[in-house]
Amino acid sequence: MSAVPPRPARRPDASMTLITSMLERPLDPGYAAAAERREKAGLPRAKGLRSPALIVFAVVIGVLVGIAAMQLRGGETTKQRTKTSLIERIERQQKAVDTQAAQAGALRSEIAGLDAETLRNVSEALAQRVERLSLVAGAVPVQGPGFVVTVDDAVTNQGQGTNSDPRGDSGPTDGKVIARDLQILTNSLWEAGAEAVSVNGQRLTTTAAIRFAGEAILVDYRPLKRPYVITAIGNPGKMPASFADGSGGTYLSTLKSSFGIRVSTVVRKQVTIPASATLGTRAATPAVRLDGAATPSSEGEPS
Repeated sequence: MSAVPPRPARRPDASMTLITSMLERPLDPGYAAAAERREKAGLPRAKGLRSPALIVFAVVIGVLVGIAAMQLRGGETTKQRTKTSLIERIERQQKAVDTQAAQAGALRSEIAGLDAETLRNVSEALAQRVERLSLVAGAVPVQGPGFVVTVDDAVTNQGQGTNSDPRGDSGPTDGKVIARDLQILTNSLWEAGAEAVSVNGQRLTTTAAIRFAGEAILVDYRPLKRPYVITAIGNPGKMPASFADGSGGTYLSTLKSSFGIRVSTVVRKQVTIPASATLGTRAATPAVRLDGAATPSSEGEPS
């Protein structure tokens, strides 16, 4: 009986044959055979990733991408500078308009005083009537006990309450004070007994309106800045309580809890509300002249 030949010793790295072959022969045999056939056919060898032409091409592409990025960033910087310049011009012009409006208001008050003095020389009763009408119309500044409501945008639009939306809006207006908010609050103050109301110093009259233009809130076509301060003059013992117990107080509370809008109310012993800077008429004329004679009626005249 012949002896069984001994089995050859197992290589220590036998379990790593695949890895060893990849390290010893990184090029696939098929690629090596194709390269050999290419050389036998007299064709040039294939160029690798370190080809000078490929390197130059990559450098050129990188330079072009860098230039494009710099131009894009430069365009954004130019737009930002233009926007900043326009904002500064608008603010300067707005300050100039405010200064001229204040001067016009002072002159208007001086004229009103001279008119009142002239009217008293004619008729004391007529002068008192004109004074009362001027107060109601917003033609003269007024002062008295006041109730001040201040509202401002939320610090952040996130993490707000889940109460119902009293404004019927959602999305980009969440956490921002909008024109409708000021409309509802000022109307609630009138309902609570306010005799004169202003928003950021702009007197509300029969011809003044609160509007939304883009992201700006306008009162009588004048843009307002945050925070929005609503000042009302009225009975200090009744107006604040009537406002808090009415729709205005409920609306103010809901804005705070649902949208995070910052609100505050305070009663002051004395506040001053300026006269309207744009008060005037375009079509209306006096029905009775100062001498008491009626002006001709336009009824029945062809239009």
